[in-house]
Amino acid sequence: MDSLRAQLAETQGALTERDKKYRQLKAEHLKAAQSRTNEKRDLEAIIARLESENLRLKGALPAAPEDPSKLASLTHCENYTSRYLSDTKTTGSRLTLKGQQDADGDDHVTIPHSKIKEVEAQYKRLADEVTVKTKTIKTLETKLAQVNLTPNPTPNLTPNLAANDEHVVKRWNDLREQIRVLSLDHLNQTFPANLVTDKLKDEFRALSPHWRTYASSSNITCFLFRALIWRYLLRYFKTPCRSCGREISNKVRETAEILSNKVSDAEYEEWRIRTGTLIHKVYPADNGFLDEVSTQIANAITPLVGDSSTDAVKALKVSLHDVVETTAELSAIFDRGRFFVLMSNEPKSNLMYGFPYIESLMEMRAKLGAQGMVDLMVTPSLLKREGEYSVLVKAEVIC
Repeated sequence: MDSLRAQLAETQGALTERDKKYRQLKAEHLKAAQSRTNEKRDLEAIIARLESENLRLKGALPAAPEDPSKLASLTHCENYTSRYLSDTKTTGSRLTLKGQQDADGDDHVTIPHSKIKEVEAQYKRLADEVTVKTKTIKTLETKLAQVNLTPNPTPNLTPNLAANDEHVVKRWNDLREQIRVLSLDHLNQTFPANLVTDKLKDEFRALSPHWRTYASSSNITCFLFRALIWRYLLRYFKTPCRSCGREISNKVRETAEILSNKVSDAEYEEWRIRTGTLIHKVYPADNGFLDEVSTQIANAITPLVGDSSTDAVKALKVSLHDVVETTAELSAIFDRGRFFVLMSNEPKSNLMYGFPYIESLMEMRAKLGAQGMVDLMVTPSLLKREGEYSVLVKAEVIC
């Protein structure tokens, strides 16, 4: 029980740590933005004072006030300068520093050229500093915007939590159709048994004892490939939160294995749905894992494809990736609901062939033998668990 608590705490701790980092980053951004704003305001005030001093030294403005609190803003200074220059154009005269001093009765003062250059250089240096600070503020704002966005260039693989049966059935049928079209377009040609690797032979034997017949019969080869693709996807559906990546799904699976033996079925289902809802709310689909699954399937069947041209193989891989994306969407729904994928004669059974045809659970696509025994399950059935199992979509089989 202590181990269970530790695993649950680890999962919840990871979620809490992520939220904590987000809040900390946001607080740091706000603090930095406020600091940059204050610095920018101070620098603008200094620039305004220096610009005023610069113009005064050149003889364009009267002396600036000594009290910094009375300094005008940069915009005000520019407006003042514009109005002053406009007035001098109107009167046809310009008051120089010497003229100003003469008018005030002061003695003549000579401003060294080096002093004027020094003030101009200081003004330019501060103006450049304001530009740099402004760019820094924009960079921080961009980073905060990226944090607020959900990091997922992946398509929306986590639809509404309260997915109704009609929507689930539609998406399930969409997945079946994707695999059917893919098999007809790319996997409808026979292949010699000697090209099949030992590992793939084991997969075919698990599907049907007569897999060589399907491999050598052009009108039914596509059914064998469809069953093979579903066999790979079935492992995907059996692992909780699989679309979130291996690390997350392994932690959830380990906890699920412990709980399933220690709590009642009702308590376990409640925990599973609540956990699945929380995980998919926080973690998006893992792009890398989706690519890994589609590549695994492609590597298994590509050597048996009749058209091995570059374009044909590329098209096959694109279609497989689309299939895996739809699978990820459905598995996310199943993690948060009471849906069940069955590729056998009954729940908790491992039989995939050699049992009587069950009309309430299956629909027959072809009949190769005289007896009504299932020889190949082409697609699994989709059930819903609410006390009793109800069939939403029947399995497709060949007898």
